[in-house]
Amino acid sequence: MKVTDYLVIGAGASGLAFADTVLSESDAEVVLVDRRSEVGGHWRDAYPFVRLHTPSAYYGVDSLPLGRNRLITSGRNVGFYEQANGAEVGAYFEAVRVQRLESSGRALFLGRREFLDHQAGIARVRNAATGRVDKIGVRRGVVDARYQEASIPATHTPSYAVDPEAAFAPIGMLPERVGDYREFMVIGAGKTAADACLWLLDAGTDPDRILWVRPREMWSTDRAGMQPLEQVASIMNGLADDAEAGAHARNLVDLCHRLEDAGRFMRLDTRVEPTMYRGTMLSRPELVALRRIGNVIRLGHVKAVGAGHLLLGGGVVAIPPHTLAVDCSARGLAASPPVPIFARGSIRLQQVRHNSPTFNAALLGFIEAHRDDVAEKNRLAPPNPYASTPRDMARMFARTWATERSWRHEPDILRWVAHSRLNLLRGLEERTGDVAATAASARFVANVAAAIVRLPQLA
Repeated sequence: MKVTDYLVIGAGASGLAFADTVLSESDAEVVLVDRRSEVGGHWRDAYPFVRLHTPSAYYGVDSLPLGRNRLITSGRNVGFYEQANGAEVGAYFEAVRVQRLESSGRALFLGRREFLDHQAGIARVRNAATGRVDKIGVRRGVVDARYQEASIPATHTPSYAVDPEAAFAPIGMLPERVGDYREFMVIGAGKTAADACLWLLDAGTDPDRILWVRPREMWSTDRAGMQPLEQVASIMNGLADDAEAGAHARNLVDLCHRLEDAGRFMRLDTRVEPTMYRGTMLSRPELVALRRIGNVIRLGHVKAVGAGHLLLGGGVVAIPPHTLAVDCSARGLAASPPVPIFARGSIRLQQVRHNSPTFNAALLGFIEAHRDDVAEKNRLAPPNPYASTPRDMARMFARTWATERSWRHEPDILRWVAHSRLNLLRGLEERTGDVAATAASARFVANVAAAIVRLPQLA
């Protein structure tokens, strides 16, 4: 029977980031199991034109850079740091497997394995190829990297009915079917739908031939305010805007409008009040391009896609002939209820700092390696649920800032955060001569305590 210190369920971005840091910060042994045959999680099932919507500079595992920190030189994101595409992320995680897991001599990846259960230090996993059930002894704990697993287009089932005769496809099939149709009906209001619309526009589709079914509107974040490294002052300025708005907002609508006025938040249609927030990033040129699509259907959620019609909560819409309905309705980030991250014999990876998934997993690996008391570990890393609405967002921001203030008396955590490749604010402390960064830091400090109190009241 194989014996290990940690059994990590799920070898996607979070599972790998946790394992990487535990390997760096301790002498522990790690086994990762995944139902897929390769590491990388949902990136292995991503649609062909997907990209990170954050810079590569702070995504992945802590010990291995993703990309070369280059600036984009063409397209709608000129001047911003590179965002890896799906193939590049997949290749990167394969390099993590070889260069970090295998080369350590203390880690093992087992693909096509289904985790069954864990009792009294013994876990059972089933080999999907053979059906054989193997036992793995676990000395320290089982790490569940699936708890906030994303719902992605390739693997989700639409929540609405689809007539077999309907011209319908998930976003992943769009490139191979685009030539067969004159018009396109994009179903969804989030990042995936925005990606589909931008891809269609880049492919030469006239915006008048795109119908966009948006059950609700979303607030998105301006990508210009999330640039790291040499542009790290942009992130600090954005956080200062967040804290200042949070400290002074009268209500949730006012909070979002203050952030919009500051250039932090954006919306596709200024005539409609968004009710969705999921941390999606867009650049201003992307926003301008998406606004060219004027055929927007706002009749609630889709109930059914028929042959020639679309049934929605607020009515029926005819689907023009030679129109392909494109499903972009996968939720993305999971709405898992918060539970304690650390327990005796188990760890459930969750968000701590908002909108920083791999940083969070690596941070939890660091805390696990350097703290023994379960209560202390949970105090340092309380769960922070992903947001779906502005109300959620307000709570999420406050939880992040309250948690990070609790680290002020934890020098080892502060040191690790300051030097972590995955830290959005890496290098900020070194920019003592940067007037903009210094002013933004001072503005954040002046408002954050009030914002921590005020934001939960708004929510």
